[in-house]
Amino acid sequence: MSSRNPAKATVWIAPDGTVISEADAARLAEEFEADDSVLDGVAVVSTRRPGRPSLTGNEGSSPQVTFRLSPAVRMRAEQIAADRGTTVSALAREALEQLVRKAG
Repeated sequence: MSSRNPAKATVWIAPDGTVISEADAARLAEEFEADDSVLDGVAVVSTRRPGRPSLTGNEGSSPQVTFRLSPAVRMRAEQIAADRGTTVSALAREALEQLVRKAG
């Protein structure tokens, strides 16, 4: 008998800290599909470039670090990031940079 991981529900945190579950997102999508007139006359423009600028000082790829953490820490990090208007990756980078600076 094999052990299987249960499917994980996707949860998003809005910039105001509101939790948006997969069910909420599906409901909002249905509402929008039923009446998309809110976008009448509105130009939707993305000013974001894909990806983050390299931290190496040139066009090369920056080194990456990957690690795991508990769901509770991840959710709290998402809330903090949303409050600061940044990403969980930026929070993790900032925390590790501070630790390395303090360690000398």
